[in-house]
Amino acid sequence: MSEPTSILTFRDLVIEVARKIGVASYGTDGAGEVAVPTVVHDLSECKRLVNNGIRMLYADGPPPNGWRFTRPTASIVIWADIAVDAANLAVSAGYDPATNKTTLTVTSDSFYATMEEKDLVLTGVGTFTIADYVSATSVKVRGDATAAGAAGVTWTLTADGNYTMPKTFSGQYIGQPTYAADTNQGISLEWRDESFIRSWRENVTDETGDPYWLAVRPMTTGTPRRRWELMAYPAPDETMTIETPLILHFDKLVDLDEVPELPYSHDETLKAACLATAEKDVEDSTSGPNWEYYRNVCLPNSYRIDALSAPKKLGYFGNPSGPQSGAQALRQFRSSLYQRPDVSVN
Repeated sequence: MSEPTSILTFRDLVIEVARKIGVASYGTDGAGEVAVPTVVHDLSECKRLVNNGIRMLYADGPPPNGWRFTRPTASIVIWADIAVDAANLAVSAGYDPATNKTTLTVTSDSFYATMEEKDLVLTGVGTFTIADYVSATSVKVRGDATAAGAAGVTWTLTADGNYTMPKTFSGQYIGQPTYAADTNQGISLEWRDESFIRSWRENVTDETGDPYWLAVRPMTTGTPRRRWELMAYPAPDETMTIETPLILHFDKLVDLDEVPELPYSHDETLKAACLATAEKDVEDSTSGPNWEYYRNVCLPNSYRIDALSAPKKLGYFGNPSGPQSGAQALRQFRSSLYQRPDVSVN
């Protein structure tokens, strides 16, 4: 079943803004259907206003945690060192001088999106930073790595307990992190400040195992895009998947047939936000009818729509020292009782 035909596309929003500022096209004779502007400058301006409107709507999320549609549960793969494997060679699939990137492919599934901005060492060739994750068997690295050749070379990737977050991650996380289903972990994960994990790494640099502390901090990658990384302590000694709600940002719309990255139940508010932005940026007014309609009618209605997805129960509300629910008792058991100290046998 396809999406409703009434949903708004980028083209629809551009046309609405073009009508608002008087640059819509009505054909060469002026008697045609309303369409996107044919003048490049006008079309570019309308696209800019629509993207600004989407950005404003994202920023105007309901307090305290913003829009629920910006908080999907992401799966973040954390991994241990990848050692030399003669059966899993890295082959050069060509260098693109325009982007200064070389595509590498390997024999076995080895790569994850969390490996972006990490250094991959090609034996006898050099060290290259992974710029883009393509698939489980392919990545793009910065620089000319064609010396790896069609025959391929062995390679290594060293884990440091830090894992690159998705490109659309806005820098904020929310909610409780967990291990993925069937991971069979007996410990719970807990968010900490990044300085807390740094202090634990300060004197114990090689501790590995099942992580129980997580933190997020900005990366210094040298690329135009701001990136963040997930810190895990202790560093994992195997590949694991962590699930946690993340606050994501949108990719700017470019193609007129694209669809905004938000539920279409908010389309009326989205259209109002784009028209309000046009009113503010073009007419220099935040008291016009479109601005008032967006702020006082559409935005409160979208808050109501967003709240429909909220939990219908807030959970346990009473004496914390008294009897607890099953989920709370399990969490207490995992956090306080299950993690026993190490025992040495002489």
